Amino acid sequence: MVDVQWWLSGYDNRVHAFGADEAGRDFGEALCEHSVPNTKITCTDDGERCLACLLIFGDMLADTYGEANWRAS
Repeated sequence: MVDVQWWLSGYDNRVHAFGADEAGRDFGEALCEHSVPNTKITCTDDGERCLACLLIFGDMLADTYGEANWRAS
């Protein structure tokens, strides 16, 4: 399983994919390397998603579950 949380960044008002290993840090770093202090992260996935995070997350899914499951026939 690819373990990320989709949370809203108060810096750019986009929903980014943050890794689950962010606990205990003062800031969150998204898959796209967008960095934001925890005080500016809202635990909601409502809003426009970051395109870079979506693409990186898709690659992670393909690596985890195999590319054959993600290709249209």
